[in-house]
Amino acid sequence: METQENTNIGAKKPNKLVLILAAVLLVVVIIVIAMLASKKNEAPTNNNQGTAVNEENAAETAQEGQDAATPINSASLQEANVANLEGAKVVVPGANPITADNKVVTASGQMTENNAQPMTETAPKQTGFLNKDEISKDVVGISVGNNKFSPTSFSTTAGAPTTFTLTGVDSYSHVIAFDDPSLAAIAILVGPGQTKAITFNAPATAGEYTFRCASPGHAEAGEVGKMIVK
Repeated sequence: METQENTNIGAKKPNKLVLILAAVLLVVVIIVIAMLASKKNEAPTNNNQGTAVNEENAAETAQEGQDAATPINSASLQEANVANLEGAKVVVPGANPITADNKVVTASGQMTENNAQPMTETAPKQTGFLNKDEISKDVVGISVGNNKFSPTSFSTTAGAPTTFTLTGVDSYSHVIAFDDPSLAAIAILVGPGQTKAITFNAPATAGEYTFRCASPGHAEAGEVGKMIVK
């Protein structure tokens, strides 16, 4: 009788253990479900925040792209402004325009300054590369190389619009520049076989104005000339 009772007690223990394990498992499942539900509820908020940030960044990027897509095109600006200068003409493509009253001006219509730093906004500018054969015979053409300028001089009228071209005829680079500080802006750089030009108002004072090649040693070798203003 005692043996049978002990056997029944031993049989009940596993059932109790199973219930405990089932209860623990149920609690774990409930906790996991609650955690998943919490994350699901938070997800839209985070996504909305992310979307807002992305939209703001996209707007900034678009604005930057718009700014970058509309740079100032100096060539187009020059063409537009020259077209608005009534009666203005350009002697050589790419040179400064000359107004109807014989003033050499910038693309915006401002008087050029012969004493400015070369290639600055108000300085008469050298052109790009030109085809020498397409330039009018009325334009003074100067070649430089082999230790000389040819011709060594040219003439113009005081205050008059003046244009000349410079062509390199040897294997060196040459820079024409005037000695007089009042003509500091009148400068052209050419390489072998290149031709460029410049347009400017001649000095108002008559006289001889010396120019030379500013490349080291070239003037000493004989690359010196003069502009005669009458």
